[in-house]
Amino acid sequence: MGDIYCYSYVEDAPSADVARKLVTERNASAAHKVLFIEGFPTITGGHGALEKRCSSFLNMAKGGLYTISLTDLDTRPCAAALIRQWFSIPDKQPIELPKQVVFRVAIREVESWILADRDAWAEHVEIPADNFSAAPDELPDPKLHLLNVIRKKGRRRYHKEMLPTGTASIGPGYNDVLCEFVRQHWSPRRASRNSPSLKRAIKAFRKI
Repeated sequence: MGDIYCYSYVEDAPSADVARKLVTERNASAAHKVLFIEGFPTITGGHGALEKRCSSFLNMAKGGLYTISLTDLDTRPCAAALIRQWFSIPDKQPIELPKQVVFRVAIREVESWILADRDAWAEHVEIPADNFSAAPDELPDPKLHLLNVIRKKGRRRYHKEMLPTGTASIGPGYNDVLCEFVRQHWSPRRASRNSPSLKRAIKAFRKI
């Protein structure tokens, strides 16, 4: 089997780097490589724009085209409900997406996958690891948890730049810190020990 070229869509910059890292780790132990088409992953800027693309993912799959997408569960009840809604799958019908549609949901946000590599993350932000949750998938709001720790324990200038002001949800330096960590230090293998949803995602990537 030859290399597989994929389109990819994610919500934000950290998710894009997480997708790249997951593909890189998958390729390290696979007979054939998964490669992103030039210019991808595409950052949609939110779940609404990503949801609107789901029907096109199914159409692309009919032509043999692969897509890799990551989204956050946020406050929705479960990943299955999200997938049924976004892909218009009736309640009584099994959830069976085409093999070309690789669609993964971070529970509850991609931050939970990042925080799951707890010791490495703590070293990166220079804050003791016991301040961060050891079970990030169980957090109702992983981003808020992360920001609250930074707000209480952060003493560096870049910590302040991560914090939101006004109506912003994150500070101007937030994504930079997360992306640097994912690119340079984050280990999906280590993180998957603390994040069941990430462990499932890794298994899905290995099946491509």
